[in-house]
Amino acid sequence: MKFRAAIRFLAILWAAVFLFTLSVGGQESPTPPKSNPPATVKKKATKSSRPAASKKKKTVKTKKIKNSRSAVNQPKGEAALSLVSTVRPPATGDSPLHEAVEQEIQYLRNSRRLQLGDEISIQIFDLADNKMLVDINGDQIRNAASVIKPYVMLAVYEQIARQELNETPDITRQVYRMITVSDNHATNTLIRHLGQGDYQQGIVIINALSRKYGFQQTLVRELIPDGGKTYANRTSAADATLFFKLLYEQKLVNPHYSQKMTDVLLKNVHHRIKTQQIKQDGVAVADKTGYVRGLNADCGIVYQKNPQGKGHDYVLSIFIENKGRPADGSWGRRKSAVIRYLSDRIYQNLKTCTARVFNPSLKNDS
Repeated sequence: MKFRAAIRFLAILWAAVFLFTLSVGGQESPTPPKSNPPATVKKKATKSSRPAASKKKKTVKTKKIKNSRSAVNQPKGEAALSLVSTVRPPATGDSPLHEAVEQEIQYLRNSRRLQLGDEISIQIFDLADNKMLVDINGDQIRNAASVIKPYVMLAVYEQIARQELNETPDITRQVYRMITVSDNHATNTLIRHLGQGDYQQGIVIINALSRKYGFQQTLVRELIPDGGKTYANRTSAADATLFFKLLYEQKLVNPHYSQKMTDVLLKNVHHRIKTQQIKQDGVAVADKTGYVRGLNADCGIVYQKNPQGKGHDYVLSIFIENKGRPADGSWGRRKSAVIRYLSDRIYQNLKTCTARVFNPSLKNDS
C-alpha cells in the first residue's frame, strides 16, 4: 500500500515537473524576437535602397538623354557652322555703295515703282576683293521660282562626277534647256533622273547637296507644277550669292564641272541683270532668272573687269517678292524694270569708280 502511494506520488511529481518545464520553456523561447531585428534591418535597408535605386536610375536616364542630344544635334550644328565660317560670304553693309543702294530703293518706293507690299532682297559681292559690298535682307527666305534650277544642275553634275549618273547626250540637253530657256519639264526630268526614277529621292539628293555646300535657306519641296506655278521651293539672295561665288572660284563639284555650269549659264536667254548698257559694253553675265506671280528675281556673275584690269567682277542677287501675289499681269514686267534699273546703277558705279567710293553723280540719272 505504501509502495503504491509512493509510486503515485512520484508520477504526480514527475508530471508536475514536466508541465512546469514546458510552461517555462514556452515563455523564454525568444526566436521570433531575435529574428525581428534582421527583418527590421532588411526592411529599413529596402526602404532606404529604393529611393537610391530610383535616384540612380533617374540620373542615368537624364545622362542618356543629354548624351543623345549632344550626339545628334551638336555635330550637326558644328558641321553647319564649319560650312558657314569657311565658305559663306560675310554679310556687311559698311560700304558707301550699300548706303547708295538703300537710297535708290527709297527712290523706287517714293516713285511707286516698288509698290506697297513689294519686299526686296539684294546682295552685291566683289569677287576681286572677296568682300560683301551690299547686303539688304540677304538672309530673307524667298520663293525660289526658277532660281532653284542652278541647284538642280549642281546636283546633276555632282552625281555625274561621282559616277552615280551617266552624262548622256539627253542629260546634257536637258540641263541646257533647263538653264537657257528655263524649261520646267527638263527640270522635272532631271530631278527624276537624280532619284533613279523616284522624284522624291531626287529632291532628297538636291537638299542634301545644298546642306553640303552651305546653302542654308535653299529647299526643294516639289516638282515644278504644270503652268510653272511653283510656290513651295525656297532660297535666298545669300544662298544665290554664295552659289555664284563658289562657281566663280570653280569650287562647285570640281573646276571642270564648274566651268561647264558657267558655260551654260552664260547662254541664258532671259535677262534682267544683263541690261542694254552691259550688252553694249560687251560684258558677259552668267545668271539665272526666276519669275512666278508675286516673285521676280535674277542672280548671277557680272564679268565687268576688262583686259586692262579696270572694273570689278561681282555677283549680283536681286529678289523682289510680294506675298499678296498681285493679279495684275503687269506687276512682273514692272519688277523686271526695277531689277534692270538697279543693275544699271550698280554696274555704272563699279565701272567708273572703285567699290569703296560711290559716285553720287549717277544717282539722279534716269
